[in-house]
Amino acid sequence: MSIQKNVYTSKKTGKTKIQYYASVWHPTDKRKINGPMRSTEKLARQDETDIQRSIETGQAEAAPKLRKMKIDEIYEEWHKATAPPVYSNNTWQIYGRFYRSYIKDVFGSRSVSEVAPLHIQKYVNLMAEKYAPETVNKCLNILIDIFNFSIDVLKCITINPASGVKRCKVPQKKKAIWSDAQIEYFLSLPEVQESHYYPMLCLSACLGARPGEVCGLTESSLSAEPCYTISFDRGYDNYKHETDLKTSGSHRTPPIPAYLYKMIRRRLLWKKQIHLEYPEWGNNDFLFVSQNGEPIKPHQYSNGFKRLLLAHNRQLEGVKDQHKKLPSGAQELPYIPLYGFRTSFATNNMRKRPNAALISSIMGNSPKTLIQFYTQSDVEMQAKIINDYVNMNNKQAAL
Repeated sequence: MSIQKNVYTSKKTGKTKIQYYASVWHPTDKRKINGPMRSTEKLARQDETDIQRSIETGQAEAAPKLRKMKIDEIYEEWHKATAPPVYSNNTWQIYGRFYRSYIKDVFGSRSVSEVAPLHIQKYVNLMAEKYAPETVNKCLNILIDIFNFSIDVLKCITINPASGVKRCKVPQKKKAIWSDAQIEYFLSLPEVQESHYYPMLCLSACLGARPGEVCGLTESSLSAEPCYTISFDRGYDNYKHETDLKTSGSHRTPPIPAYLYKMIRRRLLWKKQIHLEYPEWGNNDFLFVSQNGEPIKPHQYSNGFKRLLLAHNRQLEGVKDQHKKLPSGAQELPYIPLYGFRTSFATNNMRKRPNAALISSIMGNSPKTLIQFYTQSDVEMQAKIINDYVNMNNKQAAL
């Protein structure tokens, strides 16, 4: 650390001017940080102290070269640094796609030091006019992570320009669910039972398992000892990547009904038989594979369910248009995504036996998550609680 003196003599007037500035060595960056020109040595000493403090706290101004780094360059470094297992493969892939689709053209060519909070706020405002709140918020999350990486790792900037920007409010949507009777009806349809996805659909409906968990099941997942069980130990994503499950609690081995065990075992034997005839076919350890022997990706499974549901409803619409009524016992089903089996499992079981700890242990999440995200309150459940409370108070008043 030192105070440097700058002596300047004007050629025009012949007067000499003396100025002072602090010069402090940054040991990590291997460079000098110079303060502004000051009229007195005392002011330069104050600058020297401030610069030294900023170095110690990690808030020193970045080198000019780093301040000029483009957002694109920083994104590439950040994306490499956050590759799995830092982020799950699915999240990592989605973040990359969102950056390329929504952020790159806006911020990619800008220097990191040029981006101000107002730029981020305007970007969010414009995005909110065109895209869903969830999309806008995900883009904001990516920007916050990129700028945090610029601060903590690259030391390009000292303040995150996106950290104070408010996220868009996501409206609460009631998730559509099926009753037990509707699930039973769907699984009893001949076209569903003939589907290649039928054992998987039964598993999703009976256990409320995530689609990626069902797709990731291994041949060794199925067991008959000491009772019929299936073990969820890994997942499979849309990018053909085997994944660890969402949380440690997602690893579980719930019991399954005998009929479901036998159905899945038949599917496993089918796979092994074809593999013996054609060794290259089904050369993997996945419990469920497609007709070509490859693992089934979650979006393939979801699309298969969607096709079955929409085809059934379209068929009934045609019958109703022709005969003005539905066949006896037939019913149109409300649209739900494949993930709706999980929400339906949680809600229906909470209605019958509200034991959040037990139900969440089957689903592979915490009781808090079960109640917050999966169970759907409805008028029928609310009415029962209110009526039970009123009846209890009336009995007490009568006494």
